[in-house]
This record gives sequence, C-alpha cells and structure tokens, in this order.
Amino acid sequence: MNIAKIFSDLSVFLQTGGDVLLVLLIISVLFWTLMVEKLLYIKMNYRKTSKGLRRFWKAHEDSDSWANVQLKTAQVSQFNIVLNSNMSTMRVLIALFPLLGLLGTITGMVNVFDSMSSLGTNAKAMASGISMATIPTMAGMLLAVLGLFAYSQADAMTKKEIRKLKDKILKDSDA
Repeated sequence: MNIAKIFSDLSVFLQTGGDVLLVLLIISVLFWTLMVEKLLYIKMNYRKTSKGLRRFWKAHEDSDSWANVQLKTAQVSQFNIVLNSNMSTMRVLIALFPLLGLLGTITGMVNVFDSMSSLGTNAKAMASGISMATIPTMAGMLLAVLGLFAYSQADAMTKKEIRKLKDKILKDSDA
C-alpha cells in the first residue's frame, strides 16, 4: 500500500467533510491515545506492581493487624485511583463525538442553503453541501459506537483488576 495515496485519500475525505471532520479526527486521536495508554498500563505496569504488592503482603508477618489492614485498604485505593485516571476524560470525549457530528450536519446544511441562495438550485453545489453534512454525522456516530465499546471493555478490565487485588490482598482480613 502506498503511504502517499493513503494520506491523499485521507486529505480528500477530510476536505469533503469540512472543518468539523478535522476536529473529530483530532479528538479521536486523543481518545484512542488515552485508550491505548490505559490498556498498556494495565497489561505491562499494573500487573507487575500488583503482583509485587501481593507477594509483599503474603510474606509479611502480622498482616492481619488493624494497622496493616488499613494500609492494605489504602494501597488498593491508590491502585483504584491510578487505574481510573483519564476514564472520565474518555467518557467526555465519547459524548463529544456525536455532538460534533451534529455540528457538522448543521454546517453542511448551512453550506447547502448558502449555495442555493447564491447559485439557485444547482444540484452539484447542493450535493457537495449534503455530503459535507452527512459525513461528519456518520463519522461522529461511528466514533461514538466504537468508543463506547472500547471504553466499556477498559472499564470492565479495570474493575476486574481492582476486584482481584482486593480479593488477594484483603481476603484474610476483616476489611
């Protein structure tokens, strides 16, 4: 596949959809960067750190004292905070996708009405405005659906990891 052709096609697609499509592209790159960062953190860094913490408490004497149980609970809470970082940002970005798509619809329809007022009922001018209206809407909805799916998977994985950590560290204590 030719890289130059891919970028050329992407450029044509972005021009067809208008400025809103470029904004959608930028926000989707931000969203997917956050998503990949979250998954890589869970797979690479978090699991090693949590295993080390579990080994520490397994080898620790008197790990069921009240003070140690409180320390374990605090450590699990810190892991929970780290694992849930950027999740609210991702939810906001998912909510922005369809809204920006609708903004693209509005700007595209304004272009249609503008071309109709200046050129009359020129079908070619109307068609370009209608495609400018529908492409960002389609892209926004597609990004929202894919984003919701990826977010729900990451959220489930995060909750599962915290549940496993709580069970492994706090299972023998009263907390």
